[in-house]
Amino acid sequence: MKVLILGAAGQIGQMVTGDFWEFDKVRQAAEGVDAVYLSFVAKPAIITGVIDALDKAGVKRFIVANVPDLYQEVSGPFQTWYRQNTGLTWQTDLKKSADLVENSDLDYVILRITWLYNQVNNTKIHVSEKGEPLTEDQVTRQAVAQFVVDLLTGKADYHQANLGLGEPDTQFTKPSFM
Repeated sequence: MKVLILGAAGQIGQMVTGDFWEFDKVRQAAEGVDAVYLSFVAKPAIITGVIDALDKAGVKRFIVANVPDLYQEVSGPFQTWYRQNTGLTWQTDLKKSADLVENSDLDYVILRITWLYNQVNNTKIHVSEKGEPLTEDQVTRQAVAQFVVDLLTGKADYHQANLGLGEPDTQFTKPSFM
């Protein structure tokens, strides 16, 4: 399987996202690949351009990162802290980004990923479907990376899915590392 990974999370990744605006280069890079993983929470203009580039390149499988609470699904003890620190994400362009992916003809998986931290060998993950509450307040980068690999290899079998990702048993009032 040939996979194209676009972008990176974090401050450095955000500084280099200007390349996403060169959609012809994205299309060229996507030629002949089986799947694309967008590891960057992108605004609608970028999502629209990437979807168009993937369509032109003939790529069908698209896995894309986003944030939780697009559907007011963050609940439990974590909800108050999350909304105080992120705002009302369901009222942002990030909700429109998810809508654009869902309305595409791609075999997509949207990953609404809660707060990330590092812990070697911790790949525990809880997956919630769109419409279900998301109560976990943290997840390791290692768990998310393994889940993406599982999606790409078919070990995790989700298609046209919008998923919340968290670590089991982390229903705290805020991430434990804060």
